[in-house]
Amino acid sequence: MRIAELADLTETTVRTIRYYHQIDLLAIPERRNGHRDYDLSHLARLVRIRWLTQAGIPLATIAAMLDPPGPVVDATQPALADLQAAVTALDEEMQRLADRRGRLLNLIGAAERGGILSPMPEAMVRFYDQMHERAGDPQTRRVIRRERDFMELAFYRGDMPPQSAAVYEGFTEAAFAESSALFGQIAERVQQGDRLEPLELDRVADAVVARVTRHVGADLHGLLKGIDLDVAGRAVDLYVRLADPAQRPIAQVIGDAVLTMIEKGQGA
Repeated sequence: MRIAELADLTETTVRTIRYYHQIDLLAIPERRNGHRDYDLSHLARLVRIRWLTQAGIPLATIAAMLDPPGPVVDATQPALADLQAAVTALDEEMQRLADRRGRLLNLIGAAERGGILSPMPEAMVRFYDQMHERAGDPQTRRVIRRERDFMELAFYRGDMPPQSAAVYEGFTEAAFAESSALFGQIAERVQQGDRLEPLELDRVADAVVARVTRHVGADLHGLLKGIDLDVAGRAVDLYVRLADPAQRPIAQVIGDAVLTMIEKGQGA
C-alpha cells in the first residue's frame, strides 16, 4: 500500500509517518514500481505506535517498549512507570475538564437567569455591584474594581476557595453599609502610601476579619474547616501580587490576617 493509504487507515498524516521514519521508529519499506510499498507489518507497528502516543507515552519510551535493548522483562518496569504517569496525567486533565464544565454550567445558569457572566458566584457579583454603586469617590471605586478583577481572575484560575462565596451571601442593608465604609477606609489609607503606620494597617485588617466573622456568624467554624489552606495561600499570594504598589502593604496585611483567621479556625 502507499503511504497515503497507510496514513488513512491509522488516522494519522503522511508527515507524521515520515517523521517516524526519521527517528527510526518505523522502518522504511522497499520500493516497488518507484513507490514505497507498505505491508501489514508496517500497518500493525504504526497502529501500536499511534495507540501508545494517544495514551500519552513519549516517543522515546515507545521505541524502548517496541524494541527493548535486552530481555523483554527488563523493559517492563520503565514502561510501566510511564503508563502509570500517563494515567495520572489523564486523571488530572479529566479533573481540569470537569472544573471547566462546572464553570460553563454556572455561566449558562447565570445567562438563563439574566445575570452577569462572570466566573465569580452570583452573590459576589451582586456584592461588588452594590459596592461600586455606593462608592463616593474615584479612589474607592478603583479599590473596589481592582478587588473585583482579582476575584474574577482567582475564581477563573481555581485559586480561590469556593467556601469564600458564603461570605458574600445574605447581605443586609447594614452589612452593605459596613462593607462600603470599610472600602472607603482602605482607599483612604492607600492614598497615604508610605506614610501608613503598621498599627493603622493592622486596624484595617482587623476590621476586615471582624466583618467576615460577624456576617458569617455561627457557620464560620464549619466554613473555615472546609477551606484548603494551599488554595487560600495561592489566593493571598495572587491578591498581593496584583495589587497596586501603593495598595500592596495593606493587601499583604489583610491577606495575612485572613490566612491567620483560617488557620486558627481549622485548629480550633
